[in-house]
Amino acid sequence: MPHCRHCGFPLENQSSCPKCQTSREDMGRNAMYEVDVAHSGETWELAQQKIIHALDQAVYGHFKGVKVIHGYGSLSGQSVIAPRAISLMRHLAEQYEARFAKDQKNPGASIIWLNKAGGKQPDEEKPFFSTQTKNTPTENWFDQAMKRSQK
Repeated sequence: MPHCRHCGFPLENQSSCPKCQTSREDMGRNAMYEVDVAHSGETWELAQQKIIHALDQAVYGHFKGVKVIHGYGSLSGQSVIAPRAISLMRHLAEQYEARFAKDQKNPGASIIWLNKAGGKQPDEEKPFFSTQTKNTPTENWFDQAMKRSQK
């Protein structure tokens, strides 16, 4: 079954996605790839995998960026995934010469703009944003990113 290239929702023969209302025409090149990593009971490890997979899909699908919905903890009062997701996204954007930005319309989402990624091209054999590439985050990348964001 095909899936929406915008949010990943399963599609049948609809002219637009029932979840995000994106038309089939807008699902092509230069659209925004979207993934929700915080509202289905994800652990941080699963959320991290979803972010990396979404970035791979966005790069290979020629999307202009990837929007990660990470939440902000309004129901529980604190967010477990959001600070880590933001740190990971900042790290990946910096590493691959892309641009990171908070979503202006949603405080629980952030965007990596891939059209700003200059000379870096995906490796044919390995996923572009894989934890298995040469330029993987160090073991303490999260601590380093948190220190930078507190400055």
